This record gives sequence, C-alpha cells and structure tokens, in this order.
Amino acid sequence: MNNYHDYVIKDGKFIGKFEEMYATCEDPWTQSKQPNKYARSAGIIHLQNYDIQSVLECGSGLGYYAHWIYESTGLIPKSVDIAKNAIQKAQVLFPHLDFEVADISKDLSQYTTVECVLFAEILWYILPELKTILQKLQEEFKDKYLIINQVFYKGNQKYGTEYFTNLEELIDYIPFPLLAKLEATNATDTTIETSTIFLIK
Repeated sequence: MNNYHDYVIKDGKFIGKFEEMYATCEDPWTQSKQPNKYARSAGIIHLQNYDIQSVLECGSGLGYYAHWIYESTGLIPKSVDIAKNAIQKAQVLFPHLDFEVADISKDLSQYTTVECVLFAEILWYILPELKTILQKLQEEFKDKYLIINQVFYKGNQKYGTEYFTNLEELIDYIPFPLLAKLEATNATDTTIETSTIFLIK
C-alpha cells in the first residue's frame, strides 16, 4: 500500500504530488475518520458564533469535513481542492455538496462573495504563496473572516520552521486581528490541534 506521506512532505522536504496521491491512496490522513476533531469542531463553532452564512473551504480533500460542516450548520460550503482526483471522489461521496477544482494561490478572486475563507489543514502546503494569499485576502475580502485549522508537531517539526512552529507564532504571522483561538491535544498525541478565526482588515 502506498504511503500518502511520500506524496506530501518527506524527510523535511515538500513534495506536493496531491493528484498522484489521491489517485493511488484510498483515504489519506484517514479523512473518513475525521481526524483532528478538536480543531474541526472549533472551526464549526467559529462559523456558528459569528453567524457566518457562507464559507469557502480551501483544501476539501475527499469532502468529509464539508459534510460535517453541513450536518452541523446547514451550510453547504464552496469546497475547493487543487487535486482533480480528490474533487471527483468527493462528488461521488457527497453529491449534495458543492466541490470544485481550484488553486487558491491563483483563483481566490473568483470567490469574493463568501463571508469566510477556511484554510482546512493546508498551511504547510501553501507556505511559499502564503504572503501573496494573505495580501489578496486583505485586498478583496476586507471585513470578512479567515478561519485556520492547523496541526503543529510536538518537537519534531522539520518543514516550515522558518515560518512558524506553534500557534502563537502563527498568530503573529497573520496580519489580521485575532477573534478567537483553540489549542488542544491528548497526552499521547504527537500533534497539537489548533483553530483560529481572524477578521480580515
């Protein structure tokens, strides 16, 4: 069985072969089991607390989180992923939801009607483009919301360390006012789940 990690980040280097990964790996990140439930639950609570009525989910993968958002809030996210194979599988799994192939480093301007942009565990994969993406949000999504669900690693992070290695460093990196944050982990976990919501200014 192929290891999805080999297509993503390996030995501290970004690989980024998401199309190939979704073509050969059945359930990368065990998406069907809804991993990182603290952060994903917090992301949904952010949507509810701020009465957000429309959301662009960036990095939708196989669609399981979009379905959880729908079940919890009644919202149908505009869910996008860079991998066509992921979107095709999500459309089969959840035909009642709204999936589309898009590269947010290039296509954000197509979605300015949404109230909120959600980065669903994708920061490690967009680091080289992140400053440009944040600038685009500042220019075209002013007074809207940005939710970031992101996992950090307990002392063994090898990739992206020049950007941030923990929640507080991430908050300092984002140029928007922080509205709420969550940080959670189990004692036996090797990861720390986080969820933040910012007002884009």
